[in-house]
Order: sequence, then structure tokens, then C-alpha cells
Amino acid sequence: MKNKKNNKLIEVVFNRPLWQSFTYSLTSRLSGGNLIGCRVAVPFGTDRLIGYVWGFTTSDRDNLPEVKDVLDRLDANPLLPESVLKLVRWVADYYQAPPGMMMAAAHPPGISGKAERVVTLIAWIDPSHPFSTLLPATRSISVKLLRDSMDTDYPLEKELSVLENEGVLRTMWKSVSGPEPVRERIIEAAIDDSKLTRKAETMKRTAPRQAEILLFLATSEGAVTRRQLMKATGASASSLDGLSKKGLVKESYRRRNRESLIRADIEKEKKIPVLSGAQDLALKAVIESLDRNSVFLIHGVTGSGKTEVYLQVIYEVISRGRTALVLVPEISLTPLTVSRFSRRFPGLVTVLHSGMTGGERLDSWNLAKLGERRIVIGPRSAVFAPLPDLGIIVVDEEHDGSYKQNELPRYNSRDVAVVRGAMEGIPVILGSASPSMESYGNAVNRRYRLLELDSRIDGIPMPSTVLVNEGSMNHPLLSDELLKGIGCRTAKGEQSIILINRRGFSPTQMCRNCGHREECPNCGVTLTYHRKGQVLRCHYCNHWKAAMLRCPQCGFDEFAHMGPGIQKVEEHLSKLLPETRVIRMDADTTRGKDAHWDILSRFARGEGDVLLGTQMVAKGHDFPGVTLVGIISADMGLAFPDFRAAERTFQLILQVAGRAGRGKIPGEVIIQTHDPNNPVIRAGAYHDFADFWKTESRIRRIFGYPPYGYLVRFVWSGLDKSRVQKAANASVRGISKGDTSISDVLEAAFPRINRRWRWSAIAKSPSRKTLALISLEVRKQFDNLPHKGVRLEIDVDPYHLL
Repeated sequence: MKNKKNNKLIEVVFNRPLWQSFTYSLTSRLSGGNLIGCRVAVPFGTDRLIGYVWGFTTSDRDNLPEVKDVLDRLDANPLLPESVLKLVRWVADYYQAPPGMMMAAAHPPGISGKAERVVTLIAWIDPSHPFSTLLPATRSISVKLLRDSMDTDYPLEKELSVLENEGVLRTMWKSVSGPEPVRERIIEAAIDDSKLTRKAETMKRTAPRQAEILLFLATSEGAVTRRQLMKATGASASSLDGLSKKGLVKESYRRRNRESLIRADIEKEKKIPVLSGAQDLALKAVIESLDRNSVFLIHGVTGSGKTEVYLQVIYEVISRGRTALVLVPEISLTPLTVSRFSRRFPGLVTVLHSGMTGGERLDSWNLAKLGERRIVIGPRSAVFAPLPDLGIIVVDEEHDGSYKQNELPRYNSRDVAVVRGAMEGIPVILGSASPSMESYGNAVNRRYRLLELDSRIDGIPMPSTVLVNEGSMNHPLLSDELLKGIGCRTAKGEQSIILINRRGFSPTQMCRNCGHREECPNCGVTLTYHRKGQVLRCHYCNHWKAAMLRCPQCGFDEFAHMGPGIQKVEEHLSKLLPETRVIRMDADTTRGKDAHWDILSRFARGEGDVLLGTQMVAKGHDFPGVTLVGIISADMGLAFPDFRAAERTFQLILQVAGRAGRGKIPGEVIIQTHDPNNPVIRAGAYHDFADFWKTESRIRRIFGYPPYGYLVRFVWSGLDKSRVQKAANASVRGISKGDTSISDVLEAAFPRINRRWRWSAIAKSPSRKTLALISLEVRKQFDNLPHKGVRLEIDVDPYHLL
């Protein structure tokens, strides 16, 4: 009992929707070093769970019930750097997110599978130390092996922590599952670089390909693979083998880290351009602030060269020995961004995103943490990348709603990036052709510095625009103007991008006799019809069933497929323009690993005349061959009962319209809409952000919506409809603070998703601090209720209200 009292009491959080922490006892054998943030194995009921040390217990030991012991400590030191741990705490607090889920979101998923912790000796160790005979100088060994070699009471974790902090050794987690390590053939010069260049000079006439190989090796930094070398120089294997026999090059093998494949084949090689005056001013403004925290909003029209500003800023950051983090809103933009950055910074770029395997993400995460990759590119969760000496954060397409995670743990990566920049004292760049209302509002109020790029580079004009009234079209989906435009471009060898922001073949399959439509039994919404596979699918819970052959209500066997969907557009394009090669890009065609890469690469190589897609084709893509953009049912999003509906519609139109005419040939945009005079449609069509801001900001100010106020949304859900409603009403009863308003509890716009009934309320205030207090009160009242079977979710700064 005496020894038990000497144990440390720690607070542990779990990757579960739980806001509270749980107290455990840590024996002296497992204590020592930096505990906060380490993972531990603990008993939890009848289970054994992995949790995160959140802090030390402040309660009096004597007043606590029986405390269980920690079973094992999995980390000698926290895997997350101190700065990222601090950021995770801020995110969990501000977004009212379960702390264990936030910790899990910041860690690489590869450690939760078959992974082992290894230790590597990286400096001299005293020969008298018990580890000295166990740690080989050339390879890593598992911590388990080290533990098995020591006495059971030896304070292994404490000693590992001390030695790691002193720089003697390094511990890390490595995946042991997945494919065998890939071996690459590396080609290196066998003589001095300057001699290699001279030798190449003497061979230019007699052996030009071999001369190209020698020159490439002489001017390259870092290792060059055989494949890279032959592709870059156009040389044959025999040319390379000949140089090897002459003793001018040597070949070896190395293990290739299982990073997601870094490819640079989406765009053609480009020379580093001369900056325009506006680009140069933006670049200088950011570089002057590299030693302090500032937030820059680069508002540049599509094709104005925002990415080139990012690249040149990061070049300066890298040259100063620091690292860079580049966020993109979704995986579909990652291939293009990686292609651009890997060309400019070969061997320095790694990727972190959910499309990678756990092992790949773990390898990339380790490379970033060790500083072996200086630039990390990725969507949302990459904001927690463990980069050392971080010097700049770039948030591209900062307006995009994909930065907001709409499931637990909820957070907005754009805003988290701004906070991380402030914590680390570094600049943050937000870039967009259609800034979010919040970011532009911050620029107007001088919290952010606004940098304008108001014209395209090289004098390229903005595309011309044609608005077509869908109510007067000859074809139900495709206007004569759009069909003629696509056919004309295809005949000339040019390309088109067509957007329809709806998956599937059509929103519904309806019986022509009685009007019956199949609904999702879990969500109560009409099932979407997919022609491929003849399936009806719910896009909220993924419930699916085979499409109807006979109506279950009346037995009729003819059906109408009502409304537009991307598969229906694809079918009609193929029928009406049979010579046109269509490549479709949506959630159904990009499920496979590297599918985004493959689709974009095929289109970039000219293997398709039309890239037909949902919103993932609207942002960031730069294909010089695209001279036409078509938008089908552009006003589709305006019907949603959400205060952001106008903003999202405007941004989508402006962004996809900006894909046209980015090369030498002027572009055209054809927009089909039922309301061609709608001011939102017209502002997006003609790239008029100023007009949209003027109109929309006036409406937002009247109703206190962002950027003139802040919101928190509460959603209660459960299988019992009446119980959910009662818990929701009781949770907000009697709560009010000053100028904060809480709406009535109402059924959500989608009242049932995945069998759970949903009720919601919205709190609105000009003060974030007041909203935080309101949220705590609502959560406290909910916790004190008999709410079995009812779940409360708190969404701070919600992006969707449905």
C-alpha cells in the first residue's frame, strides 16, 4: 500500500466521444521523463484501451475511489512536439471537442495497427551504460527487445526519455505490416562533379546520351534513381551500363520509404516565371515578416499566380533552414499541388492524407518529424504535422468548406493554422480567388493583411461568359450553346471542364404510374439512382438497394429518373457527342488508391477531351489546354436552407469558371441556370467579388451572421424521437447571457440520419467567450439529465446547418 501511495496519479483521455478524463496510477517503473502526451495502455471496464496522458491529477488522493494501475507506457516521450501538443489542447478547448479524439486526430494512424517502437543510437553512449552493449550503431532494435534484456524493475521509460532528450538516441514507431520494403536502384557519380562535367563535355559529340547522363548527375542534388535518370535524359539502359563499365558512375540499392507516390506528371515542366508587379509586392511583404507572426490574405483572381508566390516564399523559408506546411482543402487537390512543389523542391516534399495506407502515413509522418522532408502537403489533418523549425504555413483555397471537419472531432483547419502560426510566431498565408466572408472581414478590419492580385499573369484575359436559361433549352440537360462549344473545342484539340455538383445518375427513381419513390429506411431521404450497377444509394448513411424493376406499390415497370446527376450527363454527352472522350471525376470514380492522380494525369496527357466532375474539378486545377468551362444547374445550391448557401454557390461558380483560358487561347464559360438574373449567379459568372461582398455582408450584418457574429450549433440525436426532443429542450432551458440568443429547439433540416432522430438549436453572439460559456452550460445541463440513448454534439463555428 505504501508503494501504491508513491505512484503518480495521471489523467488519461481516450479516442471516444467523451469530454472527461479518467484517473490512473502510474508505477515508478513507468514514470519519468515527459509524460504529458504519451500513450498508455490501461484497463477500462472489461477492456484494455490505449489512451493519452492529458495531465496530472489535482484531486486529493484520499478522496478518490479505488484507482487502477496503468498497464504499460507506450512512449518514452510524447510523439507530438510540444508546440503541437499545445495546439491540440487549444483545439479541444475552443471547439468543445473530446480531448482524446483530438489527440488521436493529431497522431499518425499507422501506430494503431501492427507497429513496433524501435530505438536507434544516434550519438556516443557511455560504454558503462547498460544500453551500450544492446544498441547497435548501424540499425534500430525494438524497445521490447531492450525491455526483455533488462531487470523487471529497471526504469526503462525514464532512461529512454532522458537519453532521447540528451540526443543520445531516438525512439519512433514503425509499421511492421503491409508490403515488403521497396528497393530502388540509385545511380551516383564515381568521380568528382567538376571532373564529371568536363568528361561530359568531351562526350557531347561521340556519345550525346551518355554526356546527358553525366551532366544530370553532376548538377543534381541528392540521390537519383535509375528510373528518374533515364526518364529525364532519354537515355537507354545500355548507355547507362556503358558508363558504369567505364567507372564513371556507380549503382547501389536503397530502401524506399513507403510514402504515397510523389508524381510530377500532372503538369508539364515550366520555367520559373518572372513575377508580375503585384506578385513581387506580395512576395516581399511576406518575406519581410518571416521572423514574426502575421496573417496574409492573398486575394487573387484565378490564374493570377498565387501558387508561384507560395513557391518563392517557401524557397526563402527552406534556404533559412526551416520547414513549411501547405494545406489544401481536399485530397483531389493534393496531386496537383504535390506535382508543382516536387518539381521545384525535389526530394524535400512529403504528403499526409487519408487516402494513404496507415504504413505510408506513418513513414511520411516520421520523415517530417525528423526533418528529412522539409515540406508537408496535405488536407485538413495535416495542420498537426510534426515539422521541426516550422517557418511558414500556407492555406490554399482558404474559403473551402472541406477545411471544416463535420464529424467528431470538429475543427476548422484554416483557423487552426492561423492559431498555430500565432503560437509558433510565424506568418500564415491564406489564398483564394473567392475569400471566405470571415477571412475577408478580418482583412477589412485589418486583423489580416490584404494582398491583391487583380489580373492574370502574362496579360492573359479572364474568360468570356454566356448565361443560358435552362427553362428555354431544347435538351433537358445540355444547352445547344454548351454542346456546340464542347464539339468545337474537341475538333480543335482543345479541352473542356463540365461541372454538375450532384453525384449519381439522378436524384431519384420514380414510378411513372403512381409516383412512388424509394426512401432510405435510416434517414427518410429519397435514394439517389446510380446507373452504374443499377443501384439506389443513400449519400448520408451509405444504405443501398438494387434499383426497382417493378414498383412495390402498384407493380408498374416503367420509371422516370428525375433531375440531373453526373452519370446522366455523362450518358447524354456520349450519345450526343460520340467522338468526344469524357473522363468523369466524382466520389464514385476516385475511391481507389491514387485514383485522383490517375484521372488528372490522364486529362493532363490529353487522353480526354472533357473532364466531367462534381465540385472537386472546380478548384486549383491548371490545365492550359482547357478553353471551355460549362456549369449545369448553377443555381442548384441556392435552395438549401443555410445562411452560407449564397456564398457557397458564388464561390463554386467563380472557381470553376476560372479554370478556362489559362493558357495562350482565350477561354469561355457557359453557365446554365434557371435564374440568369440572380445577383449571386451573375457575380460569380463575371468574377465580381466586390459586388458579392457588398451585398452579402449587408445581409450578414443585419442578422448577426459571420463575420459580424459567431455561432454554435447544438445537435441532439437518438433512436427514440420523443426522448431526443425532451433532452434537447431540457438542455437549453433557462440559459441566456446578455446579447447572446439561442434559437428554439427544432427538428433538423434532415430530421433523421442513419436511424437517429435529430433536433438542433443555434446560439448566436458577437462574443466568442460568451458562446464558450453558453456551450459549457448546455453540456453541463445535458450531462445532468437522464439522457440514455441521446447524444449531444457541439459544433463551434458551424459550416453547415443542415
